[in-house]
Amino acid sequence: MVDYQGKKVVIIGLGLTGLSCVDFFLARGVTPRVIDTRISPPGLDKLPENVERHLGDMNQEWLLDADLIVASPGIALASPALSVAAEAGVEIVGDIELFCREAQAPIVAITGSNGKSTVTTLVGEMAKSAGWNVGVGGNIGLPALMLLKQECDLYVLELSSFQLETTNSLRAAAATILNVTEDHMDRYPAWIAAISRCQAARV
Repeated sequence: MVDYQGKKVVIIGLGLTGLSCVDFFLARGVTPRVIDTRISPPGLDKLPENVERHLGDMNQEWLLDADLIVASPGIALASPALSVAAEAGVEIVGDIELFCREAQAPIVAITGSNGKSTVTTLVGEMAKSAGWNVGVGGNIGLPALMLLKQECDLYVLELSSFQLETTNSLRAAAATILNVTEDHMDRYPAWIAAISRCQAARV
C-alpha cells in the first residue's frame, strides 16, 4: 500500500473510472483535481463539489504542479501534455496501477486484441463455481478500484493494452495474452514509423 498523504494528484478523465479514482483518493484523505477535455463529461454531476475541475481542454499548469497524474486509458502517454509532464519528472499512472498497489488477493490478468471479455467472464464464473469470492472488472464491468471495496479471494481483470501502458506493479498470479492483431495502431506512432522504415528497406 502507498501513502498518498500530502501528494498533489491530478486525474485526467471522468466517467465511471475517473470517479472511482476520485473516490479512491478522497477515502485516503487526498482531494485530487480533475481534468477532462470534454465540456460536459459523463459523471460530472456525481463529482463532489470540493473537487476542483478543469473542463474543455488540458491544464498544463495543473499537470506540471502535480506529484502524481492518474491518466485515463484514452489519453496516450505520447500526447503533448503528458509528454511535457513526464519530462518534468511527474509520475504518471492509471487506475490499474493504483489498484495493484492496494490489492491483497491474487490477480488473474487477461489481455489480448480479441476475446478478453468472454474469457474474463468465464474465468470469473469458474472461480465463483469453485466457491471463491471473486471480483471481476477492469476493462469490463466495474472499474478495478471499485473491486477494492469487496472482500475478495481472487481478482479477475480484463486489461487493455492502454491500461497496461501505465501499469508497473501488476504481479499477476496468472496472466494470459489471448492474441495480438494490428489494432489501435494510431496509438503507437513509433511502431508505425519502424514498420514503414522496414518496408522501405525491403523495396
